[in-house]
Amino acid sequence: MSAFDEVKARVSCADAAPAYGYMPNRAGYICCPFHSDKTPSMKLYPGAGGFYCFGCGAHGSVIDFVARLFDIEPIAALRRLNEDFSLALQLDKPENSEEQERRRDLADVRRRFEEWREKTLILLNASFRSGYRALRDKPPDAWTDGEALAIKWLPTLEAQADALDGESVEKQMIVFRDRKEVERICKRILNGSPPRSMTA
Repeated sequence: MSAFDEVKARVSCADAAPAYGYMPNRAGYICCPFHSDKTPSMKLYPGAGGFYCFGCGAHGSVIDFVARLFDIEPIAALRRLNEDFSLALQLDKPENSEEQERRRDLADVRRRFEEWREKTLILLNASFRSGYRALRDKPPDAWTDGEALAIKWLPTLEAQADALDGESVEKQMIVFRDRKEVERICKRILNGSPPRSMTA
């Protein structure tokens, strides 16, 4: 395990933010330090989940958070976390080329997964909110096809959004495994397309 991975495994954003003056609320949100934020819009995830701002889109690991917070390079953020949290990591040992390549590959996989997770979470939230709005504001005979589909799938959509919003990696991977179906349903809802069962 590289020093970067070890720091991310041992210090979460939820640990780091309070140490630097940003106390999360009960839901794990803080006012984003990277844009003018009047209400908490940055979610701090447990473990190695990092952070995501639903206001400006800033996201990344605890190392990215500290690097951006103090306007320093990632290696300097790594050293600061190592010192501030007394991790006692030996940071001067050079990595061989195989370790460097493995670290780059892992970082690329994590980056692509996070991009997918953030995009899918936005789709899921928009989809189940359309269902709730229709239930609250319209009689059933006024629902669009997309709204009717959203209402039908409400429990599933909420469960999938909860899984992606900071639950275990195992639950996130279940949603990832079904990602094509998740995206298909959300697009049908948001585009107002009728479900196949309603058009058969």
